[in-house]
Amino acid sequence: MADIDIRELRAYEPYCADCGESGPIETSAFLAFAWEQSHDCETAKAANELSAAS
Repeated sequence: MADIDIRELRAYEPYCADCGESGPIETSAFLAFAWEQSHDCETAKAANELSAAS
């Protein structure tokens, strides 16, 4: 039988409480924080409306 390690994966999913958008699931808290810092609710809202219209 193979020697198998089971590893725990910690994932971070950034979420904006103002507009409800969630960012990509990251394995690094730093990358999740970077998404949070660069998130713009107005841009996200416009992108959602554009994708809904098409």
